[in-house]
Amino acid sequence: MKKKNELWEKVKRDFPKDPALQEVHYARLRIQEEVKGMTPKGYVKYIKEKAKKVLGG
Repeated sequence: MKKKNELWEKVKRDFPKDPALQEVHYARLRIQEEVKGMTPKGYVKYIKEKAKKVLGG
């Protein structure tokens, strides 16, 4: 929870008047945190799993 709040605070500072860019930037930072330290194979597996959820497969 603390990390989530830290990310949102950074995003709000970077894009103070643009809620749409805040959402996109937050999502990018969150993914960056989730994949930190992953191997290339692990990263590909992560992307495939996320894509499967989005595509309903």
